Amino acid sequence: METRTIMTKKCFHCGEHGWIELPTEGIAKYEGGAFVQDAFPDLDRTLREQIISGTHPNCWQEMFAPFDDDDEEEDQ
Repeated sequence: METRTIMTKKCFHCGEHGWIELPTEGIAKYEGGAFVQDAFPDLDRTLREQIISGTHPNCWQEMFAPFDDDDEEEDQ
């Protein structure tokens, strides 16, 4: 399978670009208007999100990590 490494948008959490190696066939489909999940069905959903928004998987985890319910009760 032929692949190409692409640079993704800047992550709005850390401000850095990312790089993902993708199959060239999927890139052509995506650039042709296919939805990311159709162009890259075998790609992990966190990397598909990085293609769409630029948000790195680790940054996504930092932004949306589950909070501890005990901490919320202490704040009330």
